[in-house]
Amino acid sequence: MSLSRFYLAADQWSEGGVMRLGEEEAHHCTRVLRKRVGDEVEVFDGCGRVARARISVAKKEVVEVQVESERRHEALGHEVHVLPALIKGEAFEWLLEKAVELGAASVRPVITANSVVQWDAAQGEKKMAKWRRHMLEAAKQCHTPFLPELREPVVLEEALRSSEGDVLKLVPALFGEVKSLAGAVGEWGVGSRRAMVLIGPEGDFLEGELEAAVAAGFQPVTLGPLILRAETAVVATLGFLTQVWVGEK
Repeated sequence: MSLSRFYLAADQWSEGGVMRLGEEEAHHCTRVLRKRVGDEVEVFDGCGRVARARISVAKKEVVEVQVESERRHEALGHEVHVLPALIKGEAFEWLLEKAVELGAASVRPVITANSVVQWDAAQGEKKMAKWRRHMLEAAKQCHTPFLPELREPVVLEEALRSSEGDVLKLVPALFGEVKSLAGAVGEWGVGSRRAMVLIGPEGDFLEGELEAAVAAGFQPVTLGPLILRAETAVVATLGFLTQVWVGEK
């Protein structure tokens, strides 16, 4: 039986063996899961470090744990950075959850012409906090030692300008000249195991947007004969890359 897992940012870890959970995690520990002094739990930092610990203090908003053992997991050996267009709330949260489960290195929402959801900068901080919490809960549930970075949404033009470096750039496309996903990855061959995946919104990219992505080095690929939902396209592409590159280790 797996232990309940709690998050503590890497800069909050102490070397003395006693650590205090943040207020939200402490509340979840004592008020939701009803954990008590003496219970065994796990603590992770989202960067590969996981500690097995025992609760030594359990109060309403204060939980301290005594570390009994610690493990540092090796990095995955590949990086997939996902650039999904903003889509409707529940679907986007599902997308974030699956990105965590499939080991994405980062997620950066992109604002496109056909994005149904309009980004409200005034509510941005609140929305980002909600999304990060959703990703954190996904990481705790699937027991991954890594938590993807969630970056602030940007317009498509800015996302394309920031896509430099030795990286495989992919954009699933419904029109134009496309290659198979397997073909594009195969042509990349022995290049670095780093990728950026640009995913369109519910109404897909405009032709000019796709042309701009191609000009920025993104390779249009097909994910098969059927039209996938935007969030499904993220899972299909990320899952394929993960399986191929894990097999090459």
